[in-house]
Amino acid sequence: MSDVTTEQRLRLVQQVRSRYQEDQYDLSNRERILYGRTSISPERAAGYGSYYDDYYPEGALPGEGASSFRLRLFLAMFLVMLVIVMDVNGIAVAGITTEKIYEVISADYEEVLETWVEAISSNVRK
Repeated sequence: MSDVTTEQRLRLVQQVRSRYQEDQYDLSNRERILYGRTSISPERAAGYGSYYDDYYPEGALPGEGASSFRLRLFLAMFLVMLVIVMDVNGIAVAGITTEKIYEVISADYEEVLETWVEAISSNVRK
């Protein structure tokens, strides 16, 4: 390795860094596709920064900030409790009874979905 010049070493180091940055960029693109991220930070694209930078804004700690999960969980629990109260008391809201709700929940939509997909795919082919 004594016959390798400084210029060749420099080119090799540049190639390695360039390849590393390309790999980081490819990895971040794949993560964006998999996890549905809409943007990528410039530091992350260049191969710098933490993986948590995209998830947590500057200054925010994990677990802080507005999360839609809690709201969705609360809404789901509220709706389940509403259906239970409607069923126990025999209440109908806007003409919707618990029997209709159970019927809609337990219905098999496989055939409807298959015909819908076939209709959409036949329109796309035309």
